[in-house]
Amino acid sequence: MASLLKHAFFQDIRRKSGIDNLDEREQRVLAGGVLFVVCFLVFQLVLMPFWDSRSKVQRSIAKKKMELAKIISLQKEYNLLKAEAGGVEEKVIARAKDFTLFTFLDKQATTAQVKKQIKYMKPSTLESEEGLNQTMVEMKLQKVTLESLVHFIRLVESVENVVSINRISIQENGKDSGYLDAIMQIMTFELKGG
Repeated sequence: MASLLKHAFFQDIRRKSGIDNLDEREQRVLAGGVLFVVCFLVFQLVLMPFWDSRSKVQRSIAKKKMELAKIISLQKEYNLLKAEAGGVEEKVIARAKDFTLFTFLDKQATTAQVKKQIKYMKPSTLESEEGLNQTMVEMKLQKVTLESLVHFIRLVESVENVVSINRISIQENGKDSGYLDAIMQIMTFELKGG
């Protein structure tokens, strides 16, 4: 019964729309056009959004993988720096309790015989929330020979005392040829509160 009603319904639509008045070739063209429109709508409304969302998800996954790789790389770098910092902290604890960068540099300048060439020494401390503070001294040497400067630098760079030259600027002395002027930023670490 339901199939007879369905058949009668479609017959009624065909008659009212004038499809029955079309010849067989025109009916096929019309059916092809309807099929094309239906396929186009399915493609635009169903398949395209699916492919777009799938593409977005794949791009998002690729981006997240790159971010994860970067985080893992940064974590390895952090762990390496933390291990090095632990080594630095051990060396800072092991050095003399009365060690100060200013005094150390003054002593090395005397040993290298460049104390008279010191124009200035400016100490500063960079506070840290970790267990170590960074202490720096900016030092200017004027009219120093290359040999004396190299000797001083070798004395200052100290793995045992955790002292290093952070920055150095060397230029020829403007008044006396054969002499150099050097500005150095020398740094070390000290225990927080020590």
